[in-house]
Amino acid sequence: MYNVIAKPKRMSREQISEEFQGKWVFLVGMEGPLYRPFESAIPIVIADKPFEGSETGIYKRLHDEHGEYSMDISFLPMEYNIFGFSEVLNDNS
Repeated sequence: MYNVIAKPKRMSREQISEEFQGKWVFLVGMEGPLYRPFESAIPIVIADKPFEGSETGIYKRLHDEHGEYSMDISFLPMEYNIFGFSEVLNDNS
């Protein structure tokens, strides 16, 4: 399931990480120095899977509106990485 936040507000990177653990988040209005991690952004779509609800055109519309100032970030417990392997978080370090 995905949810478009009705009244989105700017949040720090730390606030986003704390509030949306276990979710995938689409962010707009990125702020921070170039070539560094963003400092703040506006979370606008929260989902259980990456790009969930894309058939509605929401991400294309948001990208068209915000362009390079939009991105997604995942706090999902299991993700496929660029090599196609599953990453599993393990507390037994």
